[in-house]
Amino acid sequence: MHPDGFKEKQLTDALLRIVNNRKGGGMPIEQILNEAGVTRPPVITIYDMVEVRALVLYALGIDRYGAELREAIIYFIAANPVFCWSELRYGCSDPELAIEAILHELKYVCRELEIGGERENVWSSRWVSVRTIRKKLAGRERIGDPVFFEFLNYKPRK
Repeated sequence: MHPDGFKEKQLTDALLRIVNNRKGGGMPIEQILNEAGVTRPPVITIYDMVEVRALVLYALGIDRYGAELREAIIYFIAANPVFCWSELRYGCSDPELAIEAILHELKYVCRELEIGGERENVWSSRWVSVRTIRKKLAGRERIGDPVFFEFLNYKPRK
């Protein structure tokens, strides 16, 4: 087992215990994760925040597609041909590598762009220019719940 994979498993298990202990209080999972220390100091990216949340949701069995993953991604792409990784991961907690394999199969590529002052991984068809990507993203609302965006941008009070 890769040493980083072991650390990721330990982190996920610890966060899962915290979420399970506090889940009954009516607090969103994102807020529980923030209070458990998953925050955005300068070195933590949106990508890291999204992946930690996805690992916990997957372990809890929330937003899993399993065998229907490919179909779910195709429907997501039909509605949003250009999207940020965080938007796709908002409603899909399946393993990152499985999602990326399907996107590559569909001739999608990832570009790291600055969107709204933050560096984000943006996926689009390989033939779409960066200028078109920025236009399409600027012309629509971000996908996700306001609680999700609060989670992504959470910084602890001092």
